[in-house]
Amino acid sequence: MSSRGGKLAPEVNRALFVKNLSYNVTPEELFDLFGKFGPIRQVRQGIASGTKGTAFVVYEDVMDAKQACDKLNGFNFQNRYLIVLYHQPEKMRHSKEDLEARQARLAQLKQQHGPSTSSPTKPTLSSSPPDSKKAILRKGKPTITGHSPRSGVRFADGVRPNSLQAQTCA
Repeated sequence: MSSRGGKLAPEVNRALFVKNLSYNVTPEELFDLFGKFGPIRQVRQGIASGTKGTAFVVYEDVMDAKQACDKLNGFNFQNRYLIVLYHQPEKMRHSKEDLEARQARLAQLKQQHGPSTSSPTKPTLSSSPPDSKKAILRKGKPTITGHSPRSGVRFADGVRPNSLQAQTCA
């Protein structure tokens, strides 16, 4: 805990996880930007294909990290809006376990129902519709099956820059 006092949220710590960085940003530029809030112990920048555009910034003092998170989350840096979060390794571990469980479940469903095609299935006329549709069929109108009301656009998980502050930093 810092000598400056005050009670902090449990997720607040000295290590920040930064996303949505330009691939061209240098560690020196990150030191310059984040160093405005206090002494930095370490900056680790992602260089692998799955970690590019991310970095970890570790401060000497937790209050400096809190101030940086509060001020830089949603900040436009090199024409990109930064996402600054507190590093929470236990949540990352659970996320990885959840991902593995979802992937295993997906593999099981694929095996059970057969491989999926990349194109959506075409609607087909039903020869034996549900009872609730019998009145429509008596009028000679076929029903359509094989479509899903949920098919369409799927939005990616994430948050808009103007709502980041309230959701990520305490």
